[in-house]
Amino acid sequence: MLSEIQKRKIHHFFNVLDIDRNGHLQPEDFVNVGKRIIEKVGLGQESRAAKLILIKSHRLFVQLLTDADNPELSLTLWDWIEFFRDQLFEGGNNGVLEYYIHRTSRHIFDLFDMNRDHFISKDEYANMLTIYKISQEHADQSFEELDSNKDGMISADEMINGLRNFFKSNDINSPGNLIFGDWR
Repeated sequence: MLSEIQKRKIHHFFNVLDIDRNGHLQPEDFVNVGKRIIEKVGLGQESRAAKLILIKSHRLFVQLLTDADNPELSLTLWDWIEFFRDQLFEGGNNGVLEYYIHRTSRHIFDLFDMNRDHFISKDEYANMLTIYKISQEHADQSFEELDSNKDGMISADEMINGLRNFFKSNDINSPGNLIFGDWR
């Protein structure tokens, strides 16, 4: 069963992904994130790298629809919470949630590891927050919490641990809780 804290964080995550703030996760939300990345990095719209970013962004939405077993091209907040509750938390298979956490981490790295060094730097993390219209207010604290070995970079394992804490923890002070900004 989802705790109230988990519901609030999942609701917040929905709001982060709903770029146009229309109450629905739709392909445009994910493609617009791709366009913002392209602009932030300074790629030409017709470049191969830009096209790959748009494909990856769209693929993330398609995967989400597939995971949620939703035939529509839109997910409401209710669909989103139901997906987390029924399939990721209460389905009785902790491996499904772990798989989702690992895959989400890979997607984050795929989109935001701009220099392809397999780490997310503080600047790349700040770009991620900016692209998702997340307040920079908690960026430094969140980055420090995610960077558990204090090397100034977020590794894939550190991102996975942060996402795991975000989704699973009921502790409001858990490292990773601010990964998508302040949900409180």
